[in-house]
Amino acid sequence: MSRVASSLRPSRATLLDIDEGRFRYSVWSNISVGVWADQATLEAAQRVIRVSKWMAERFPGGHSNIVFVLDGAPAPTAEANQVFAKVYDDKFSDLACMGIIIEGTGFWASGMRSLITSQRLHTPGKVRVRVSETVDDLLEWFMPEHTARTGEKLAAQDVRSALLGLRELAARDNGEVPALSGSPPRRG
Repeated sequence: MSRVASSLRPSRATLLDIDEGRFRYSVWSNISVGVWADQATLEAAQRVIRVSKWMAERFPGGHSNIVFVLDGAPAPTAEANQVFAKVYDDKFSDLACMGIIIEGTGFWASGMRSLITSQRLHTPGKVRVRVSETVDDLLEWFMPEHTARTGEKLAAQDVRSALLGLRELAARDNGEVPALSGSPPRRG
């Protein structure tokens, strides 16, 4: 990891890697949480693969990933997409399931969903993936899927609180003004 920091309070999360203004990856329980604010480059994607390998070493019973893609973040470069495809491939990944929260709307969000779907369709693997617009929508699917595939039963409210807290930390990294009541932050 490029920078490992102390645990964050109160969510028991630990910062795994950060590229301020681009991404932030943390771990909470056996879930890695990524927040993308800018384009994923080859170097950034390679760092995320190192996060995934670190997770696999520490959680041999299984681990999952939840990613936030912030409104307006550019699509990953072609080279980054090739690296990200490894996340879905059973030869390179032991990821149990992956949830992706696309925080925008309109053509941009539709394009991001299409990119993720295309990548998933063209890569072999058993990793379960779901794309959602909100944390709550994602958790309806994620909680039973994560439990079934990793054996780790977590309280949905605890996971929700951790996700929103980590999302808020990323908002501060990116100079955003956090919104109230758990809704996505807005640019300030």
